Amino acid sequence: MIELLSIEFWIVVLFFLNFSLVMFLFLFVKKINRLNLGIQDTAHHDTKMDDGNHVHRSATDIIDLLEPLVKESRKAAISFDEQIKEKKRLLKELNDALDSRIISINLLLSRADALQKKLEEKQNQVNVSSALPSDLNLKSFSNSVIDEQNQIVEMYNKNFDIDDIAQRLSIPKGEVQLVIDLKKKFIAMERNGR
Repeated sequence: MIELLSIEFWIVVLFFLNFSLVMFLFLFVKKINRLNLGIQDTAHHDTKMDDGNHVHRSATDIIDLLEPLVKESRKAAISFDEQIKEKKRLLKELNDALDSRIISINLLLSRADALQKKLEEKQNQVNVSSALPSDLNLKSFSNSVIDEQNQIVEMYNKNFDIDDIAQRLSIPKGEVQLVIDLKKKFIAMERNGR
């Protein structure tokens, strides 16, 4: 941004410099013309005419010397102006690209929020249904638990150890141990009850 301001500053400086040079040349030419008119009106002496021609030639030489400087300063001003326009164009492109990225990020964030809300709602529904299972869920749940307990007891009766049973049925060892202990207690209670 500082570089951009410095270019604008130099353009303004060049403009005033060009303006000053043009004004100087205008005043200089005007003075020369006055001298020429004054010399022509009072053309009594040849020496004065020679001085007027000399002044006219000097003014022409000075104008010829200053003309390339004015042209170069115009070229520099045009070049600075083109560079400023190019930098403004690049800044606009960067701003547009950043704006589109920001919009994309905002869309992605809103989608992520919506997905997160849906996931939370599904989790709440699962939690509610698992906390208060319906009759169907309760029956299927109890049937699967009974089947699992029967498998544990069958495998134990076939002399599988607790680690093997837990690994094959993908059940924690503590749960397998609990089922076996309860089954042993039920068997002991049945024997004692007869």
